[in-house]
Amino acid sequence: MDNKYYPKFLTNVEISSKVFFEDCIKTMLRYPDGYFDIAVVDVPYGINVGNMPFLKAIKHTAKQKNGLKLNANRNKKVYTSKDWDLEAPKQEYFNELKRVSKEQIVFGVEYVNWEGLGSGRLKWNKGVPEGLSFKSYEMAYCSLIDYEMELNLLWSGMQQAKSITEPMTSQGNKKLNEKRIHPCHKPIMLYDIIYQIFGFEGMKVIDTHLGGGSNRISADKFGFEFVASEIDLEYFDKQEIRFSNYKKIQLLQF
Repeated sequence: MDNKYYPKFLTNVEISSKVFFEDCIKTMLRYPDGYFDIAVVDVPYGINVGNMPFLKAIKHTAKQKNGLKLNANRNKKVYTSKDWDLEAPKQEYFNELKRVSKEQIVFGVEYVNWEGLGSGRLKWNKGVPEGLSFKSYEMAYCSLIDYEMELNLLWSGMQQAKSITEPMTSQGNKKLNEKRIHPCHKPIMLYDIIYQIFGFEGMKVIDTHLGGGSNRISADKFGFEFVASEIDLEYFDKQEIRFSNYKKIQLLQF
């Protein structure tokens, strides 16, 4: 796959961006059949990630498979223990998602067993070094294709991609790294790539599990109408602050 993406962001455009603090089913019930052009979601995997020991560790190292030691969240605030990842969404969730959206991209597809899933997959290669305990990729169902498409974007520890045009090159200056505010935080550039490939002007997007809010920021840059839900008050508040700060920076540029 060609790794040269050229996002065409809209600037100084007022668009609708709503996030509901509520269960995602309640949010979806607000909208008629097929209202959204696409659902781009990162569902709970059901692996209890909100309570993983690594997320709480701050001043020690974790030994990896290759014998190397990895700094464990050193000098950073720990994540609050959560129980929202005890199980993956059931079939009823996917049925409702398909009702309100014409197309779907769902990260975590390997953790669910829903009827109605097609063969299309997006494989996000995160550039994780060999030997580390973390998965080197994440898989998403994509209703827009019937084959596996690989998306390359460095996102491994403190190593983050330099740009969309150089997705596997580390940007080098860690002070410029995107700040993670959620244990399942995905980078804005990942959504930028997805929307550059599959987006179109005036698109309506829904995200049922907003988490860190990267999807919201990317959709805003492209000028898409965006609706999301977040059931955890801590992360709802954090993504609201993050989005507000992003909008302030946008205003200063004009």
